[in-house]
Amino acid sequence: MILADLDWKDVLNVRVTCKLLCTASRSRSVWRAQYQRVSDSYDTPLNAKDRTATYAELERDTLHWARLQHSWGSRPKPPTQRLLCECSAVQIHLVHGGRWLLASTDYPCLELYDLDSLNGRRRILIRSQDKHDEQVRTFVVDEVRMTPPNVDMFIALNHCEITDEPLMRISIWRITSGPDDHTLLAHHITSFNTYTTGVCVDMDLRGDYFATNGRSPNHIDIYDWRRSSSLVHHKATIALGQKNAVKSIRILSGQRILTFEWGVVRIYAVDASKFRPIPGRQPVVAPLTMPLHTLHLPGMDPYLLCPLHLDRLGTASLYLACAHAVVKLTVPYDDQPLIVADCLAYNEGRPWTWAITLHRAYFRKGTTATAVLLARGFDENCTQVWSIVDRNYDADSLMTTQVGSLSEQG
Repeated sequence: MILADLDWKDVLNVRVTCKLLCTASRSRSVWRAQYQRVSDSYDTPLNAKDRTATYAELERDTLHWARLQHSWGSRPKPPTQRLLCECSAVQIHLVHGGRWLLASTDYPCLELYDLDSLNGRRRILIRSQDKHDEQVRTFVVDEVRMTPPNVDMFIALNHCEITDEPLMRISIWRITSGPDDHTLLAHHITSFNTYTTGVCVDMDLRGDYFATNGRSPNHIDIYDWRRSSSLVHHKATIALGQKNAVKSIRILSGQRILTFEWGVVRIYAVDASKFRPIPGRQPVVAPLTMPLHTLHLPGMDPYLLCPLHLDRLGTASLYLACAHAVVKLTVPYDDQPLIVADCLAYNEGRPWTWAITLHRAYFRKGTTATAVLLARGFDENCTQVWSIVDRNYDADSLMTTQVGSLSEQG
């Protein structure tokens, strides 16, 4: 028990200097305490380890996060590789285990780049399974728990026909890594028509549920995508007021939906009994839904959202960029009011561009960029500042178009 109270560096020193305590330094209880100490230092805790985790897994993850904290105070290293691609929209995902996925829409398919490919194959193409005259407009990723270096996640694609009145079609894909060389593989799961016109950019995917934000009238459709088809939809509908200009949505645990507008956050309840089969072409008919909670955050940008973190109880937390500071929003699992706490105040006015991840915030103003580690118990080394070389391309659009897509899983 004495080793559990020591720092992880001291535990490693004891292992190499004292043979009598070498076995004790590999105790599961010792490294569980070390991992919990590292997790407590973050404002958003790391993924909890279950009772089946071995000491080697606990030690590996503890040293991984310790190395990240140590390198945070050192000078940034130059990139080891560069990838240039011409595309209209780019989403960057840092998945569990430290692997980078760069996804871009290249009509009529979706390109996925694995920047940490182990065998040199870095790109896979996801094409429409049904029609050749469809375009991939938008997509959303649901990242699940993974064991490094294996990848296992779901992607929902928004297809639209090339017509005057395009009809939105949703396809669900599962992305996994090969058993031997960990090459990315795409598996088509299901597809169905929503029979809504236009392009929907407000989407979310979590578990068995897929949500879209529709217009005319304003509403949110939540699909049980595993049971839905083009003929029959298993879905629930939340009818919004005409003044509710929802820009982003998130699916919460406990049959709830989190919506973001300019300066306003709302939570809506979804009745589980409303997930009934209805004809796919049936028009939207639903009474006006009142929110459970409404929170006003002046200057909040509904597009600057970090990934949603859910603990075992279902309490959700994420960071938002407001007019005066970066704030942490906590959504209790038991339908209690929302909790807001300031994490990073702006000293010289609001930055020009932002990107927020689960544990870090990046912002730029002028030719200076700053990265901040959103954690507790650290000194001034938690902030890094560096200069940006002006390029001919529009650097602002690089961070503002898809800033909410940069995700980090602990």
